[in-house]
Amino acid sequence: MEGRTASITARIIFSSPGSGRLKLTVLSEDRLQMKWKETEGNINGYKVRVKPMAGDSEQEVMLKTKTPKATVGGLSPTKEYTLQVYVLNGSQEALFAKRKFVSKYSLSSFTIGFLNMRSFPPPGSQFQCDTSAMIDIVLLVDGSWSIGRSNFKLIKEFLSNLISPFSIDQDKIRVGLSQYSSDPRTEWDLSAYSTRDQVLEAVRSLRYKGGNTFTGLALTHVLEQNLKPAAGARLEAEKLVILLTDGKSQDDANLAAQTLKNLGIEIFAIGVKNADEAELKQVASEPLELTVYNVLDFPLLSSLVGRLTQVLYLLPACEPIQAAALPTRGPQLSPTDLKISAVTSKSMHLTWSPPVRPPKKYRIVYYPSKGGVPKEVVLDGAVSSLQLSNLTSHTEYLVSVFPIYDTAVGDGLRGVTSTLPLSSPRSLRVSELSHNSIRLSWKAAQGATQYLVLCSAAPNGAEDYTTEVKVVQPEVLLDGLSPSTEYSVAVYAMYGEDASDPASIQETTLALSPPRYLSFSELSHASVRVSWEAASSAVKAHHLTYVSSRGSNTGEVEVPGTATSTVLRPLSSLTQYFISVRSTYDEGDSFPITGNVTTLKVPPPRALKVTELSGNSLRLQWEAVAASDVVVYQIRWSTVSGEKPQELSIAGNVATAVLPGLQKNTDYKISIWAYYKDGARSDTVSVQHRTNSRSPPTNLFIDSETPTSLQVHWTPPDGRIQHYKITYSPVSDAGAQQTVSLGSSVTLQSLLPDRAYKVIVSAIHYTGESETTSTTGRTSKCIRFDMMEIFGLVEKEYASIKGVAMEPFIFSGSRTFTLFRDTQLTQRTSDVHLFAIPPEHTISILLRLLPETPKEPFAVWQITDEDFQPLLGINLDPSKKSLTYFNHDYKADLQEVFFDQQEVKKIFYGSFHKVHVAVSHFKIKLYLDCKKIAEKPINTVGSISTAGFIMLGKVTRTRGPRSGSASFQLQSLQITCSSVGAEEDRCCDLPALRDEDTCPSLAPACSCTSGRPGLPGPPGPPVSSPSTQHVACTGVDSCCLGMVGMRIMLLGFRKILESENHLGWKRPLRSPSPTVNPVPPSPPLTHVPERHIYVSFNPPRAGDSTTSLGSLSQCWATLWGRNFP
Repeated sequence: MEGRTASITARIIFSSPGSGRLKLTVLSEDRLQMKWKETEGNINGYKVRVKPMAGDSEQEVMLKTKTPKATVGGLSPTKEYTLQVYVLNGSQEALFAKRKFVSKYSLSSFTIGFLNMRSFPPPGSQFQCDTSAMIDIVLLVDGSWSIGRSNFKLIKEFLSNLISPFSIDQDKIRVGLSQYSSDPRTEWDLSAYSTRDQVLEAVRSLRYKGGNTFTGLALTHVLEQNLKPAAGARLEAEKLVILLTDGKSQDDANLAAQTLKNLGIEIFAIGVKNADEAELKQVASEPLELTVYNVLDFPLLSSLVGRLTQVLYLLPACEPIQAAALPTRGPQLSPTDLKISAVTSKSMHLTWSPPVRPPKKYRIVYYPSKGGVPKEVVLDGAVSSLQLSNLTSHTEYLVSVFPIYDTAVGDGLRGVTSTLPLSSPRSLRVSELSHNSIRLSWKAAQGATQYLVLCSAAPNGAEDYTTEVKVVQPEVLLDGLSPSTEYSVAVYAMYGEDASDPASIQETTLALSPPRYLSFSELSHASVRVSWEAASSAVKAHHLTYVSSRGSNTGEVEVPGTATSTVLRPLSSLTQYFISVRSTYDEGDSFPITGNVTTLKVPPPRALKVTELSGNSLRLQWEAVAASDVVVYQIRWSTVSGEKPQELSIAGNVATAVLPGLQKNTDYKISIWAYYKDGARSDTVSVQHRTNSRSPPTNLFIDSETPTSLQVHWTPPDGRIQHYKITYSPVSDAGAQQTVSLGSSVTLQSLLPDRAYKVIVSAIHYTGESETTSTTGRTSKCIRFDMMEIFGLVEKEYASIKGVAMEPFIFSGSRTFTLFRDTQLTQRTSDVHLFAIPPEHTISILLRLLPETPKEPFAVWQITDEDFQPLLGINLDPSKKSLTYFNHDYKADLQEVFFDQQEVKKIFYGSFHKVHVAVSHFKIKLYLDCKKIAEKPINTVGSISTAGFIMLGKVTRTRGPRSGSASFQLQSLQITCSSVGAEEDRCCDLPALRDEDTCPSLAPACSCTSGRPGLPGPPGPPVSSPSTQHVACTGVDSCCLGMVGMRIMLLGFRKILESENHLGWKRPLRSPSPTVNPVPPSPPLTHVPERHIYVSFNPPRAGDSTTSLGSLSQCWATLWGRNFP
């Protein structure tokens, strides 16, 4: 840069002698900056006063500053002003400099790099650039997220207004544009458009990018991309970069800018809102007064258009348009009739009449008349009103409205008004007063953010004695004050940093408050409870003193401040006492509150109770009202007939005595009185008592034994009996239980079956408990209920039951009964159980589910009440493959125990399985095929009614006598009154689990009634020992052909298999069985006239391989034509 001299001056009309140290600079046509040399010595600051000449309607401007410079706005460029600068020192003001001036905004001829600058055109002139000079202008626009889409539209509008004056052509001025954020993007190159309209259309079509702010990267992009010949840059053209940004760069922009400037490229920097002005000055070219611009917000960008275009007017390519062709300033360019209304403490509303020629924009400048930083707002030319907010309360403001045209700025319309003072708190009052606190309340001030409360006890409110409190709500509690002291309180409403005028009040704190409402209660001969109400929560302690009327008994007691009563003791009986209570505070003691009370007479013993003891003595007991101050009790007793009385002394801390040497069946008078520590004697208390013997019950015996109960009887003894105490327990058990009876008999329930019990009975007389008498009884044995027999599921009865079929079970000799669907076998409970189901019982079931068994839940066996509501039983759920035991416990609550283990699912596979459900007092065990599956807790079963019904196969979703039932097969169903039966069962009735060595022999499947031997059958193959088994049976029926034949095959053949004969057979015990050769082609079953059957088995020949017992299944299929079950 060369020849960098600029003159922005004010024409001085008059100067004071000290004005040589004052320098004035016109920043714009209405803004003046003044600087002066700082004075020596200690000063408080400066006051600057700018006042229009006398007779002008414009108001003066006054501001204060602590630095030797100031800026004044809202000036008219054609009017004369008086400038005065004062030095402030304490309360004194001294004139430092004085001038009269008329501001003139002009530029002398100077050079900015390659540009030869000339004077500005007159203010009324307009300009356009239309020349053959070649200039390349690159617009670098910030498109980061902080700008926003709405503000980006204002940027495009600003760019359009800035470009409009230029004559754009490929041989003259070229304009390119890049938008940047995190990374720069070329929107169009310098060679992209050759006319102004094309560039303006490209600006209107510009799309918002978004991202972060990397200005250094963007300047490097301009150098490496936009100013290259390939992008349209011309070597002979001068180059200009106009940067527009709203924030601080996130990278180093200074280095890239310096590179551009070193290459002779001029940079203009325009900042908006949050732009870093220091960074703008580093980036821009010199002089910074012409190349750096910064506005507070995006709408204010339009205010820069006129100023920036005037600087660009100095380009060689631009020529002014003659003023004669344009309208000059005059009344038609200025607004009129400025009105200021709706004035509050923080705002005012401006309205004005627009000029004859509507402006493009309005620029409103306002500031306090006594000094302050001017603020400005730019409005659209169509708007003629403005709401000014965030003003300072109770302050006079100067307001100026300037119309802005494309080529000129009209005269300002000025006005002055003062904001209202801030609303003060109203109706300040004392709502609560104590010795150390004052509670104040007031009506809230609208818009106040908080309240400042100043409290002072000093007469003049000296600072050392002032307390400051800030609150949000319109009330405050001032505590920590001194008693009986006058305080001055001022309350200010705060509006941010501003404070309203105060509301004041004066109040005197109370004296230290004594306790209130002294009262006496719980009065006795030796004590009294004193109660009061604390006057304040600030009380630290209460001090009590008491003195008797005779002055012989005095005392003092101190209790915490939170206490409201205390007991005074020891006092003397029948004595008047004067009692005073005072409260102790941090500040001292209050005045006392006093009262008096008289103690009562000493009380006698009370609640005498006589208890006869064994032998010839009795026990006397009593209740002492005040045992602590009784010295001795004196007891006297004698017969009513007048025998010589006897006396006994008992210590005062004892409340019982034994009176010896009494006669049976004799009336005695017993008296007692007490002596106290103060020497007083109580009244005498007497009781009359007749002695008698406490005989035990007699003729104790037990009958009506059941498995779970015993009935105990006895003969009552003579005398007055309260009740009888019965203690019982098993003979072998140390744990005993007790019960009480009012009569001469009792039934002991919930006993164990077949157990010997010891029963002890004693009589509780009114004079005490008698000796005991005892006996022993035994509960009856547990009854086993065979439900198969009860329901008629036996060979002799089943045929008469509808829906029941019987099949023989080969392996055990027992019968299998099939219950068809909806058979509904039902019996009355009372016909089966004479007594209730015992608490401990076991339910044993051998059953098989059929393919036609329904998939819905059903009760294999259950007991219901008379309304067919289930009480106890076992449910099977084929859909869930689970088993549930249910009953009603001792609290009559229904309890269900659910089993769904993997072993339980076997029940639903279609084979026979044996289920044991063993129930004890506190747990239930489930056994499947004599193997314990699970154990769960359970409450003791309650009493089960015998007034209902017992049902088999009942479908759970139905109720009533005609409800549905499921189909399944049963071999056995038993109920026993013991919980250990399942552990003793060895499942001998299941072939897979039967152990011939430990299980009893099987019963014969059928009997042979004929005694005649049958004819011999055909001979078998020759062997060294008999290898055939012969069985004779009369009648070729299903028994002989089926049961006998199959049992012969299983039992006889097993004996053959297990014998080690000379044929060399293998003996696989508990292992795969040898091969059983099929019956040879000759008929294995030979029918003879005598109707005898011969069954022959051929043993395997040498070399035959052994097989498993699966061959038996083939035999079964051969004999019966069906698979082995």
